[in-house]
Amino acid sequence: MINIKKYFILPVLGAALLLQGCDKDLDLKPTDSITGDVAFTSVADLESGLVGAYAALGNNDINLSNYLSDESYYPIENNTGRGAIQYRWEYDSSDGTLANNFVNLYATINRVNQVLIAFDRVQATSTTETATKNKVKGELLALRAYAHFQLLKSYASGYNGTDLGIAYIDEKTAGVFIKPSRLTVAESFGRIEADLTTAKGLIPTSFADNTRITNKGVAAIQARVYLYEQKWDLAIAATTEVINAIPLATISQFPNIWTDAGNNEVVWKLKRVSGDARIGDLFASTANAVEFAASPKIIAALTATTPLVDVRFANYLKITPGRGTNKTPNLISKYYGGNSATRNLADIKLFRTAEMYLIRAEAYAEKENYLLAVGDVNTLRRNRITGYVDLATYADKPTAVADVYLERFRELAWEGHRYFDLRRRGLTIDRLPLAPDDNSGGAVNLTSAKKQYFLPISTAEILANPNYTQNPVWK
Repeated sequence: MINIKKYFILPVLGAALLLQGCDKDLDLKPTDSITGDVAFTSVADLESGLVGAYAALGNNDINLSNYLSDESYYPIENNTGRGAIQYRWEYDSSDGTLANNFVNLYATINRVNQVLIAFDRVQATSTTETATKNKVKGELLALRAYAHFQLLKSYASGYNGTDLGIAYIDEKTAGVFIKPSRLTVAESFGRIEADLTTAKGLIPTSFADNTRITNKGVAAIQARVYLYEQKWDLAIAATTEVINAIPLATISQFPNIWTDAGNNEVVWKLKRVSGDARIGDLFASTANAVEFAASPKIIAALTATTPLVDVRFANYLKITPGRGTNKTPNLISKYYGGNSATRNLADIKLFRTAEMYLIRAEAYAEKENYLLAVGDVNTLRRNRITGYVDLATYADKPTAVADVYLERFRELAWEGHRYFDLRRRGLTIDRLPLAPDDNSGGAVNLTSAKKQYFLPISTAEILANPNYTQNPVWK
């Protein structure tokens, strides 16, 4: 793989910069690597650089939501200490685990920009190469927008337009020595939207590889962005585009999503092969030593339809009584994968059609179109719950939004949404009722009045780049 570095400051994390010594050293061009301005000489090189940018993505959002929200709990069985500080909300701005997301996402952005810096100097030699080059640029811009959005929803001081957002790094600022400042949330969303709009016009609708960002993948990213911006009409339009193109998985098709035997309703996923990090290790080792277990709250949500059977229960959970003293029976099996020889190795599903139905339902609820909102929720439930009987309508907006949130809790469990869903509306993180073997140390209720409700900017980053100011609640 091409080794790409540059000699400028990015918030990728300050600690890495501090290790390099005094500022004068940062002006030196590395001699053991290839810089973006000379690494790419052909369209094939550009595509290789794109693949390298995709490779920087991981599952940090899933980790964060697992640690901070109410979908999992920290059992006594976990004797590794992994996730304890985050689960108990005892972190501060020196916490490296919380900073990992920040580091990885800006690293992804850096890789994208290295390719874009060289982009115009690479000449296509045929009509086919021109088409490929346009598609590659579209994917690069979409990937950059996605990474910035992930940063924004994690590290913004809030989601209102005037709140502190993020530093948006593009190819024009990536090749110089800079210490970028944070934009407002509104400005950050504006840059994200602009990249996505350009990307969508470059990626052909015929491109269908869901391990990369397709034209409909861009629409799915836009839908999620509009949800956070509360741009309800735009969210409805974007989700409808995806829904019309990529059908929802049926009850019989649904299990294949999680064993990677099928791609029904998967809009974009990160492909994982032997040798890659195993996402399932977050919850339990291959020997079933459990680090995080399914909370009583999510189990109750997935069994609320009993005696009707919810297909998600058997595909997300493995309830195993009698495992022994201080051993939880409530295993999370969603990411076991489909091969027992590589247990816990599974593709990471970033966008699914089910999420599009739920975004659209929430948008309809906000617009007080309760028949359309309940229609989308009913459609999803019919494809998850055998014998489900449709709800007629919702009485009012709070009822409608609460029901959509319940379905998001069920459908999107351990996909990196729950913490951010609660934060979008300033809802309390409430972990009651507790499991008998819960080891939370009393961390059962977190309101938006507490600073731990929001993620801090790493102290190391601020030391390296004082312009990347701390979130106000953490000052």
